[in-house]
Amino acid sequence: MTQSVRPIPRPRPSLWSACLLLCLPGLAHAQQPATEPETLDRVQVIGASRPLARFPGSVDVVDGAALRQGQAQVNLSEALSRVPGVTVRNRGNYAQDLQVQSRGFGARSTFGIRGLELVVDGIPASAVDGQGQAANFALSSLDRIEVLRGPLALQYGNAAGGAIVGYTEPSATPSGEASGWLGDHDGRRVGVRADLPAADGRWRSRWHASRFATGGERPHSRAERLHAGAVAQWQATPTGRLKIVADLLAQPWTQDPLGLSRTAWERDPHGTDPVALRFNTRKRIDNRQAGLQWDQQDDRRAWWVHGHGIARDIEQFLSIPPGAQAAPTSAGGVIDLSRRSAGIDAGHRWLGARAALSLGVSLARLDEARRGYENFVGERLGVRGALRRNEDNRVDSGDVHAVVDVAVSDAWTVLAGARHSRLAFESRDRYVAAGNGDDSGSLEFSETAGSVGVARAFVQGEVFASLGRGFETPTVNELAYRPDGGAGFNRLDAARFDSGELGVRWRWDAVRLGATVYRIEGHGEIVPADSRAGRSSFANAGRTRRNGLELSLSGPLAEGWSFAVAANVLDATFRDGYSYGASSAGRPESRIVRAGNRVPGIPRADGFVELAWRDVSDRWGAALEVRASGPVPVDDRNADAAPGHARLDLRLEWRPLARGWFGFARVDNLLDRDHVGSVIVNDGNGRFFEPGPGRGVMVGLGWRAAAE
Repeated sequence: MTQSVRPIPRPRPSLWSACLLLCLPGLAHAQQPATEPETLDRVQVIGASRPLARFPGSVDVVDGAALRQGQAQVNLSEALSRVPGVTVRNRGNYAQDLQVQSRGFGARSTFGIRGLELVVDGIPASAVDGQGQAANFALSSLDRIEVLRGPLALQYGNAAGGAIVGYTEPSATPSGEASGWLGDHDGRRVGVRADLPAADGRWRSRWHASRFATGGERPHSRAERLHAGAVAQWQATPTGRLKIVADLLAQPWTQDPLGLSRTAWERDPHGTDPVALRFNTRKRIDNRQAGLQWDQQDDRRAWWVHGHGIARDIEQFLSIPPGAQAAPTSAGGVIDLSRRSAGIDAGHRWLGARAALSLGVSLARLDEARRGYENFVGERLGVRGALRRNEDNRVDSGDVHAVVDVAVSDAWTVLAGARHSRLAFESRDRYVAAGNGDDSGSLEFSETAGSVGVARAFVQGEVFASLGRGFETPTVNELAYRPDGGAGFNRLDAARFDSGELGVRWRWDAVRLGATVYRIEGHGEIVPADSRAGRSSFANAGRTRRNGLELSLSGPLAEGWSFAVAANVLDATFRDGYSYGASSAGRPESRIVRAGNRVPGIPRADGFVELAWRDVSDRWGAALEVRASGPVPVDDRNADAAPGHARLDLRLEWRPLARGWFGFARVDNLLDRDHVGSVIVNDGNGRFFEPGPGRGVMVGLGWRAAAE
């Protein structure tokens, strides 16, 4: 039967209270007048900060101004579009988050982010098993985001695609900011931020809170997000610093409009599948996390101890028909997921005149309670029904890592690192019934990643080369279901990758050029086998190959005018044909993928171009932004592809001097082009296409205050 769509409940008062408390100056400590935020000419590596000119690998830094000026401050896609090597597919669906790719890694993720290590202020936004989410990046508060690609990013461990790391450095000068915007489709956002240093100069802190909501462009795509957090630092001794991080993120019931078949998308490029309305598909997320970090450094050594804890709860209603849940092995149509994780990272760095050695250990545990329920009661759809799945999962991770940094001469630098990881997965099935056997089991992985890079510095820039071997273990979700529909663990192997790159970063006055060529050889890459009725299954492919080129160029054109270009060319293919067992209409079948097929979800080319203008006072500005993408195959058999597209965005800005009013206006997708924002790789129902947003207008206004 068809069910009317229920409105999204209002947020709980307790969360609003938490947001309010985080904004009260009276609760704030401030921080020491130590070093100011890192400049864009430096980059973090494990255990140290180093000049960009001496980093022998691909890395880009996006500063706080680019994250905020003229931006909605809602999605990482706003900032990462200008980073070469990174492709961000905006699903226009806040129930599934963005799809972020780095050199093609992450393209297979049907929800959240996969294949990259995400870290915000020392707390991982990627879980122990590798599944991450981008919403934890507080764009209104961060000072910088570093994006590492290539072999040296393998030092972060179980993420072959790279690392995206956000940093907050509270200011020693008191300041505050409040802003908001209104947009099409009942979109709106309000946010506040404050830097609050103590009078004695030993404490400083930054506090932020925001609320975003949208009615959604597509039917049944309403969303709301509440985010609040604080970072405080205490200079306890001349060489020792304590950092405290706390963050709250809540998405009350977020409607899920689902993907569309090609026929449905061509008929209505902004439509919603009718089953989303019948089942009231929706998702709720609550995420709380905190971290405590001690760092100490003098002229000869440094050491650190960092700890964190994360609690994440998810409830999701899917569109699985009741008939499809009749099988005894069905997990139902409602996901109830509770994750609790904690970790500690400790290390020591010895500093010499021309060399440094860092040794460290990381331990982490993830406890997961996963429940599944029918999404119907009698004739009523979209409600929690009978229990169909009940399991407790645990992942234990232990890493040891080492980094050697040598300045061979004033011009030559060598950086090498290795990490050995052990991951143990354990599942206890507490739902055993007739026709549904005990699916308990365990699986262990022991893997090593290593890389080495060399850089040669010149007066105007540097050239670099690096090689490495990395790995990627399956997530809990990827181990859950076998493609053939059978019971038990989906016993996947870890994927392994050999990669190499050669690059250059060059500067002519204000003009900056970056170019990198790379090759990545994959062995046993984990790919989607099937996605049907709420169950996504995965398989190990044979060999894969990625040949790519990244290019960035920016600088002035004339007085007041500037440009920026970021472009990617990537040929990602299966080198070996392979087959895997799947289930179709309840019957097992073998599916064959031919050698030479393109890896799905990855465009061969995409890019970003910006043409910007600022007046001589630097108070007024305008920019045209172009985002373009080539066709994207939707499955590993390359049966179809989302068409390529180009979008034009316009932004206008009005900045204050040191304090006062500021504002902006944006028109996204200025020409109202119909396009596919993302694809659901290998969707078993053929609903591959997730429509991208049409033309959208927003206008924002804010006030900034700062000390004299």
